[in-house]
Amino acid sequence: RFRNPALRHRTWQIAMDGTQKLPQRLLAPARERLAAGASVDLIALGIAGWMRYVTGHDERGTPIDVRDPLAARLRALADSAGAGADRLSTALLGVREVFGDDLPRNAQFAGAVRTALGSLLTDGAAATVTRATPA
Repeated sequence: RFRNPALRHRTWQIAMDGTQKLPQRLLAPARERLAAGASVDLIALGIAGWMRYVTGHDERGTPIDVRDPLAARLRALADSAGAGADRLSTALLGVREVFGDDLPRNAQFAGAVRTALGSLLTDGAAATVTRATPA
């Protein structure tokens, strides 16, 4: 994506409006995989990356311009939850208009998101993605 000059979207455009994109791009496939008894670990990593993004700061603490209709609410939830993966993932999974009622209550899904978010917060994105994807 980054090296392809034919793609006209800027990186921030891909990340913007995540609350509107997550349901069809990641959550619908997660529901399908859960119904089939399949792993959702890589989907959970994408969701955890979005959660990391909506905190409004990158790995170095530099502010990020979060562009999303729910940005203020997401930031408030993240701020009140703190930096721990358990509380942060629980708070953000509680946004019903994004995640519905089923996914936050699904132990496999919630656990995979919490684990991926914990890795992102502790080890950083590069190490987490390297570990999660085959060589």
